[in-house]
Amino acid sequence: MRALGVDFGMRRLGIALSDEEGILASPHRVVLVSSVREAPVAVAAVAGEVGAQEIVVGVPIGLEGEEHRKEVRRVERFARALRKMAGLPVHLEDESMSTREAEERAREAGRSEREDMIHAHAAAIVLQRWLDRAKARREKPDS
Repeated sequence: MRALGVDFGMRRLGIALSDEEGILASPHRVVLVSSVREAPVAVAAVAGEVGAQEIVVGVPIGLEGEEHRKEVRRVERFARALRKMAGLPVHLEDESMSTREAEERAREAGRSEREDMIHAHAAAIVLQRWLDRAKARREKPDS
């Protein structure tokens, strides 16, 4: 089961992919869009290119504040449009601190990532969280 992860941004969309077994997430690329309306079309196209069967979109649910609620609603609208456009299941996963974590990992590894590729790394972190939780659910014995 190949899954595609998305770090949603107004102009840059970080894209990550899982392996065929749905175990390991890796950064794939960054897609640039000139408007938010282009985003679902662009991601649906990538999903089709790579043969994704599910899509995971990072949503910043761990923070507080009115501006944050607006961002959550924006991501939810994007996810609904993407679900219709791609015809695939679209899951929301908490992305809180994923960009900061991606930057820290790059720093620790001594890499100097292009700024936009940090978004692909953040997408991989979000996708890996979702894959790990999905694996735990599959392995959990029935009660």
